Amino acid sequence: MSRLAVHFSVFCLSACPWVMADKVTYDEHVLPIFEQACLNCHNPDKAKGGLDLSTYPATMKGGSGGKIVEAGDTGSKLIAVVRQTAEPIMPPEGDALPNDQIKTLEAWITGGLLENSSSKAKKPTKPKFDTALAGDPSSRPAGPPPFPSDLLLEPATVAPRTSAIHAMVTSPWAPLLAVTGQNQVLLYSTSNLELVGILPFPEGEPVSLAFTPNGRYLITGGGIAGKSGVTVTFDVTTGERVLTAAKEFDTVLSADLSPDLSRVVTGSPSKLIKLWNSEDGSRLAAIKKHTDWIMSVDFSNDGILLATGDRNGGVWVWEGTTGNEFHTLRGHQAGITEVRFRADSNILASASEDGSVRFWEMNGGKEVKKIDAHKGGVTTFAWGIDGTFATAGRDKTAKLWKPDFGQQKTIPKLPDIPTSIALDTENKRVFVADYQGLIAAYDTRSGKQVGTIDSNPPTIPTRLASLEKERVTVLKEFDDSNAAHQASVAKVRNAEVRLTENRKAVVQSKEAHQHAKQAHEEHKRLIQTTRQKVDRLNQQKAQANQANQKAVTEAKNHDRRIQDAQQEVDQLGKRLAATKESRQAAEKEKDETKRAATLQSHDQQIQQQSKQLATAEQVLAELRKQATPFDTRRDETQQHLQRASDEWNREKEALAKHDAALPSLKQAIDQTAKRIKELEKQGPEIQKSIDEANKERSETGSRLWKARLALNHHAHLVRRWSRAELLSEILQTRQRIADDQLKSEELAASFAATSKQVEALQVELAEKRQELGAILGQLAAVTDDAKRTELLALEATLTSIIEDLESNMTQASSQLSKQRGTLDQLLPSIHRRRKELATHQTLYDSRSGTSE
Repeated sequence: MSRLAVHFSVFCLSACPWVMADKVTYDEHVLPIFEQACLNCHNPDKAKGGLDLSTYPATMKGGSGGKIVEAGDTGSKLIAVVRQTAEPIMPPEGDALPNDQIKTLEAWITGGLLENSSSKAKKPTKPKFDTALAGDPSSRPAGPPPFPSDLLLEPATVAPRTSAIHAMVTSPWAPLLAVTGQNQVLLYSTSNLELVGILPFPEGEPVSLAFTPNGRYLITGGGIAGKSGVTVTFDVTTGERVLTAAKEFDTVLSADLSPDLSRVVTGSPSKLIKLWNSEDGSRLAAIKKHTDWIMSVDFSNDGILLATGDRNGGVWVWEGTTGNEFHTLRGHQAGITEVRFRADSNILASASEDGSVRFWEMNGGKEVKKIDAHKGGVTTFAWGIDGTFATAGRDKTAKLWKPDFGQQKTIPKLPDIPTSIALDTENKRVFVADYQGLIAAYDTRSGKQVGTIDSNPPTIPTRLASLEKERVTVLKEFDDSNAAHQASVAKVRNAEVRLTENRKAVVQSKEAHQHAKQAHEEHKRLIQTTRQKVDRLNQQKAQANQANQKAVTEAKNHDRRIQDAQQEVDQLGKRLAATKESRQAAEKEKDETKRAATLQSHDQQIQQQSKQLATAEQVLAELRKQATPFDTRRDETQQHLQRASDEWNREKEALAKHDAALPSLKQAIDQTAKRIKELEKQGPEIQKSIDEANKERSETGSRLWKARLALNHHAHLVRRWSRAELLSEILQTRQRIADDQLKSEELAASFAATSKQVEALQVELAEKRQELGAILGQLAAVTDDAKRTELLALEATLTSIIEDLESNMTQASSQLSKQRGTLDQLLPSIHRRRKELATHQTLYDSRSGTSE
């Protein structure tokens, strides 16, 4: 096929997704990808790794490492190498294949590995298996989960530096992490990462760890490389060594205890799987099947099966009770680092240096899933209780996986190659240990580091000395934080007082402003009312003035008429008087006739004038009579005018005062409005200062809280490690008492034996002396030389025996005296130590309530 045709085919596959909906075949879709990326190295002339991809039959045959594709299995090696997640990566140089081409290959596999459009799909070679977790993983044993209580915290060994962590495992139910240390096993709380116990392992270096399914016991395997190996099972609640089993001539690389506690299995460089009887430590079986060091062993949680894996990639499953072969699991191309059963015992995971983790169902021993987890190799694997799992590898990453085998989270850039990984019982934290001896805890959701664990903890006195040095710093930080917080609280309080006063002043100013506005409006209304009243009074005054003027005019006119009437009366009176005088003068007329005529004329005039005068006087009287109402009306109008004028003047003065007060009221309005603006402007500024002070208070409060936590934590640590020191002293004192007690018992037994020996010597010495006395008596009486010589020889022998007995007697008596002296010294020492123990125990018990 020409290069142009290849490019065209690849273009069609990537640009035309509907092609994937049809049958994907080797000839039409897969070969063009191989021609583009693979055939330079995998062709008949140059079949690298024994693999030829130029034809369908050769591709199906695979290479020297076996088949590269299996129908229906998208976890086939072909997909792993083209994704560059497993060795050898394809293509060896450059990036991985484009995602669309990988999807084409996956579609070809899931479609049954068709050669061409007329081919018949191959059936999957792997049986379908339900990989869901069987049973309820949360069903824990009855009662509280086993957790250390009052265990020794004094390290058995404190090394100059940390070393690689061989094994790390979490309890299935308790928040407990076990870590191999140097000649010891360290127990840490997974919740607060505090050391909760140390299990000494004087037999050498611990290499493997495993909890029993109920979490009560922890089996530790290890020893001295090339020399000896052993397993020790600890009760994690008391730290007691309940079982020591397996005697190897090299270190134990992996060990496990059957769930019924009847058997121990070990794997070692001997290449033999060994089963040991827990009751008497005898070896039950030695299975020779592996071809290299056995790196991992694991009993299933139900105890029915046992899995083992070696450094050559071999994985076997055995009957847990008999050791008979159950499954041979082939597929890995490099050494096995872990074999681990899932909690329900139905799935076995095997992790390998070939970079993959394979999962096997236990009914038929078939592989149900393979994931290419880490380039360069998977160094460690751990299940979670709910079927989740974690892996870590030589690519210096750790990965968290879902129960359905999908990847959940990657923790990149680990400081060194990880050696062990563990998930806590709630799957909230994952712990990763490495070759440097570093142990880090990560949050499983975020992948962020949340803490570290010390794999080489210091001695208790060192801790206490360090805590004593820290005390001044912690106290100073607390005092400084407290002072800063109190200052910030005072600042907030002062600012809040200012804000309260400001708000109160704003309210008061607004009230004053409102009152000023109301007063101003009231004055305006009052001015308007007063002005209207002034205008009305002005009108009334004009009307009163007009009425007054009219009344005055009328009064004047009436007075004038009275005057006129008076004048007329006066004139008429004068005329009448004149006429009367003329009549009187006429009476003096001597001429009678003339006089009579004159008097008659004057009488007529007087009569006429009298009438006129009477009429005039009558008119005057009438006028004078009429003058009173006019005067009264005039006076009334004058009074009314005066009253109107006075009221007008008063209102005019009031109007003037109101007008004069109006500017001051307007000024009060302006001043209060200005004050309100100033206060309202100050409010946000004060609020800002409150916010800043609150922020400062929050920061200082947080700092104080942290300082208080640090102070409490420091006090907690001091109490905890002081209590641990007491516990260490108690345990040491108990051991000394036990040693002294044993020594006293041995001395007492020896003293009793020596006493019996002295008594026997005394009896024998008395007997010999009695024999010697008898011989001396015979010597005094004997005369026969031969007999005398015989008796002298017996005397010499008895004397020598007596001397020896006396010497032995002296030595035994001296020994007895020494033993008595030692006992006399030892018993008070035991008594004194018992008193010390009681004192320590009382103090320890009194601190039990404050240990946490």
